[in-house]
Amino acid sequence: MAFDIQIEHRIANIDAALWNELGSEQPFQSYQWYAFGEQVMSDCTPGYVILWQKNQPIARGTFYLIQNEPLPIPARFRRPVNAILRRWPLLICRSPLSNASGLILPDKPSLHKNALITISQTGLDLLKKYRGSFLIFDYLKTEEAQNWEKPFAKTEGGDPGTAMSIEWDSFEDFLTASKRRIRQHYKHSSREASNLGIKVTRHKSVQDINAALALIHNVERRHHAAPNPWARGMLENMHMVDGTWLEARIGERLVGCMLLLDDNGAQIAALPGLTDDVPFAYFVLLYGALQDAMEKGIKMLRWGSGAYETKRRLGFTLERNNNAVFSAAHPLLRFMLRLAK
Repeated sequence: MAFDIQIEHRIANIDAALWNELGSEQPFQSYQWYAFGEQVMSDCTPGYVILWQKNQPIARGTFYLIQNEPLPIPARFRRPVNAILRRWPLLICRSPLSNASGLILPDKPSLHKNALITISQTGLDLLKKYRGSFLIFDYLKTEEAQNWEKPFAKTEGGDPGTAMSIEWDSFEDFLTASKRRIRQHYKHSSREASNLGIKVTRHKSVQDINAALALIHNVERRHHAAPNPWARGMLENMHMVDGTWLEARIGERLVGCMLLLDDNGAQIAALPGLTDDVPFAYFVLLYGALQDAMEKGIKMLRWGSGAYETKRRLGFTLERNNNAVFSAAHPLLRFMLRLAK
């Protein structure tokens, strides 16, 4: 079944109501979110693919040509890999800055296969046009990564994220419903943080971005993670998506921070920053994030990978969306992919 294909390279060229209708109010799929992503990722070329049928939009795939993707590889390989990607970038189908897929398939399951084939083939055409290296569809659920046809191969796309549905009207209700261990941990963390003089405050903007970035990069180094190339842009443009900036300070000294970003009833916690010499700042920031979400009426928290035991105790579960499928622009690379499959 044939579709009419629309390709745009600026979100401003697409009607906001049409875009949001396709997103079906899914988290991190709104027009506002993509405008934020385009602003922050201004160094990446977007390609918005919309499929039409009978004058109605029914599916979309959102692609970004990325030269500086922070890949989870050993630090000693980052410089040569980054040099390669600057010459032959990745083309990735995802929702920007959110660890979510960029695929929105038709409501009718009978149209899924043909829509997916059309979007993936259009992605391969864009990869060739941009002279990129690999086309990647990441943050797919397990079932979404099955039965892709050649030339695509399936792989795991990193550690799974974490999520929690919010079923409580307030943070106090959350604590009451939680296990005794959580209530004790909250009281202990709050008491120790108070003894150290740590105070957590919320803000709608970041006053000292350089100080914040120093703490954020400190956490990245601690976990041997690649630096987030869009961290500064996220902090500078957080107002575009109703962001909240959490700061933990001892007097005037910034000892911890975290960025909360909302879209369509969901919230992500991003860019955690900490010093090495102040305990308990991380925990009071986590509880501060929970309070913020519950006061706003957020229904879903998505807090990414890492710190699994802490998040599990709070009630988070693993998201099974760490799957990816990928293909290559060059026939030789495609052949190597088939051998590896």
